[in-house]
Amino acid sequence: MPPDGENFGEAVDAWIDVVAEGCDVPAALTTDAAAASADFMLCALIGRTLLGGADRHPGSPPARLGAVGFPLWWTGRSSTAAHAARANLLAGISADFDSVHYLAGGHLSAFLTPVLFARPDVPLDTALRTQALATEFAVRLGQAVKDPARANGFHVTPVIGGLATVYALARWRGLPAERVRWCLRLFLSTYRSDYGLLSSDGRLYQMGQALSQVFAAVDEGGTHTRIDQRAAREWWRPFSAMGVPMNTPAASSQEWLSALGHTSLKPVPCCAYFFETLETAASVRRQVPGDGLRHLNVDVPEYVLAAHRPSVRADWLEPFDLVHNLAICWALGRNSWTPLAETPIEAVRRIAEAITLHPVPDNAAVTVTAVTDDATVTARAAQRQEPGVAVRALRRKAEIVNAHLDREQHRPEVSADPRQLLRDLLDSCGEDRHGRPPGARQADGVLR
Repeated sequence: MPPDGENFGEAVDAWIDVVAEGCDVPAALTTDAAAASADFMLCALIGRTLLGGADRHPGSPPARLGAVGFPLWWTGRSSTAAHAARANLLAGISADFDSVHYLAGGHLSAFLTPVLFARPDVPLDTALRTQALATEFAVRLGQAVKDPARANGFHVTPVIGGLATVYALARWRGLPAERVRWCLRLFLSTYRSDYGLLSSDGRLYQMGQALSQVFAAVDEGGTHTRIDQRAAREWWRPFSAMGVPMNTPAASSQEWLSALGHTSLKPVPCCAYFFETLETAASVRRQVPGDGLRHLNVDVPEYVLAAHRPSVRADWLEPFDLVHNLAICWALGRNSWTPLAETPIEAVRRIAEAITLHPVPDNAAVTVTAVTDDATVTARAAQRQEPGVAVRALRRKAEIVNAHLDREQHRPEVSADPRQLLRDLLDSCGEDRHGRPPGARQADGVLR
């Protein structure tokens, strides 16, 4: 890999040139890509099969199976590549249970999986290699731009995820490096985002629009007879309008930056920024005898509170309401649950009334203090990453699906091998399970 350029854009540009010549992708990164995509497909299956088919309608009615070859997963229907990818993205993100890549700053698999694994007969090894390269691209870019872009009010996922998918789709179609750059410039010059829409249907709209723009940029950019070579070489310059200084340095030189932190698979259907707070609350709950909670005081870093959106109703799924999710965590006594309602909402509401959030600086630790009838217990967040968490989360989601499917329906293989699970999901994604949740408990508050 080359040394970093003068700024982040030049460094990523130099990386694109080296990768265009061919390079070996470490097996650990393709395995991580398989886990991320299997996780996303499971989230889509949970949304469509277990939550009563609660996916978003992506626009015009989809074509019947056989008319085109890109399935709308588990509906028995298919459509064009762009339409199917958008519908599948929306199904997977509806409950906010899909994985996050913190180094890139967003939900990469939500964009990459519906595009690269669009058909059951996809060549798995080739697609995983492309996904790993696109993830590396997103990490190199995200390390430089995600924080200033978010600070200026932009939702990073559709921007970084969209650019990574432009890169992946352009490579998938065999476009040369200069055309890849042109497609990146076209996307970045026409798509923005809004961090303020997180808790609303606006988040789904902007994610869907970003993926539609991915296909438009690659379709157009791959065929233009006249391109602006200078603009293509400096495809990253529109980031200045998002508050990213053009003299922002690149991340430290390393052959594979994405190897520094793999994809995080969610154990809870809510914003990933809340996980450290929920883990700390769960550790306090395990130390508290009985249920006589009087007060739960929580010191929360300001960047976490920036994602907090108080809900105006009490439903099971409120992905961006930190108080609501803390109340669920306390009620269940653990920091892992599913999009399917596991305890009465009224019990959650009562606990939420005892919770108070206190903002603290970003570098301060999350602190949770519980005052009960019998004791006062305080805990601070512990920085740790338990081994095997991602694989356990993946197996858990597969087990959730299997427990709610009819015996005659194909059940995904609960395997420690993410590739095997991904292959199994691809083989069954053309089946019709839409709107037939046999015996499944309906979750309140699914985005409809």
